Amino acid sequence: MASFRKRGSTREYRIVYTDRQTRKQKEKSKGGFRTKREAQLAAAEEESKINHYGFAENGEEKVESYFNEWLEVYKRPNVKPITYSVQERNVRLNILPRWGKYRLNELTRSEYQKWINELREHYSEGTVRRIHSIMNCAMIDAVHEFNILRSNPLQKIKVPKYVTKQDAVSYYTKVQLDKFLNTVNTPVKNAKYKASIQYYALFTLLSRTALRIGEALALTWDDIDTETGRLTVNKTLVYPLNSTPYISTPKSKNSVRQIKLDDPTVKLMKRHRVNQKEVILMYENYMASKDNLVFHQQDGRWLRTNVVREYFKEVCKRAELPVLSPHALKHSHAVHLLEAGANIKYVSEQLGHASVKVTADTYLHITNKIEDDALALYERYVQNGQIMGKQPRRSRKSL
Repeated sequence: MASFRKRGSTREYRIVYTDRQTRKQKEKSKGGFRTKREAQLAAAEEESKINHYGFAENGEEKVESYFNEWLEVYKRPNVKPITYSVQERNVRLNILPRWGKYRLNELTRSEYQKWINELREHYSEGTVRRIHSIMNCAMIDAVHEFNILRSNPLQKIKVPKYVTKQDAVSYYTKVQLDKFLNTVNTPVKNAKYKASIQYYALFTLLSRTALRIGEALALTWDDIDTETGRLTVNKTLVYPLNSTPYISTPKSKNSVRQIKLDDPTVKLMKRHRVNQKEVILMYENYMASKDNLVFHQQDGRWLRTNVVREYFKEVCKRAELPVLSPHALKHSHAVHLLEAGANIKYVSEQLGHASVKVTADTYLHITNKIEDDALALYERYVQNGQIMGKQPRRSRKSL
């Protein structure tokens, strides 16, 4: 509720309101109005902004308070749940620890650019661009949607393009991958469900198709046609932190695709389906999936992504291999295809990339073999050109 008072020859309003985040009382005042009516109209407009946006100060709002409100009210209802999860995680883990205690009007381009440069030393260019995109989008809204900043202090920020160690794609060589899969396929003594080949089937499928882990865990048996050897990808499992898992659409429209399986993988998936039924009969507390899932927990529900990651790490340790993540199997498949000489357009479609350029930028610089093969092709081309490059004699008729 606004109150008004006369100060000299002008009028001033004062608004007391409760901050939505801290639940503490705040106030906003402004003077210089010639009449009480002018002050009342200005106060009504300001109260409307406070009620609608939750903000009042001209850039005085704390970054932490602003982002919490911005995410909950203006991002969650307007983006896919999986997109919101990524944005919320980046805000919580990267943006707020550095900027949360600042006021919006304390952000400067110079200090922010230094932070972006520091991030680039630890993260890939793509990751830093995502973090900056979230921060910049929030500042644009602060200017144009909420009118609590006069201008965006983060304009013309540049993300460094130089390569860091984080840019290197983690993958297993063919020998390492064989060792990893052989280790998965070796029963562990005292394992609770050691008759199950589920993880062997899962990790083999990831390494032979470049599926993302969420795409694999969302699969039902209806998605795999073992007669034609085709696998349909049209959904992904999202397992948010401290929240209920759910099925969502894939990462992008290019992620909806069909993948042709090689014969050994088709045979393994057939074997896994039979083994799945055998395990259900073998263990009293092992239940079938009501959703016809290809991979599931012993209670029939979706496999948890964090459990899969932990199991993957344990296998890496047993196999005495670098401890990576299941995503390394996707990279491994892409690298092995390129090393085998597969057409890059095919590889791009297999991975569900938005364009061939994404695939090329990600993988073509990471193996010596690809470079060596390219140079060998070039050398053969040049040598053949030298041998056959003599100018043919011109006939008299052509003169």
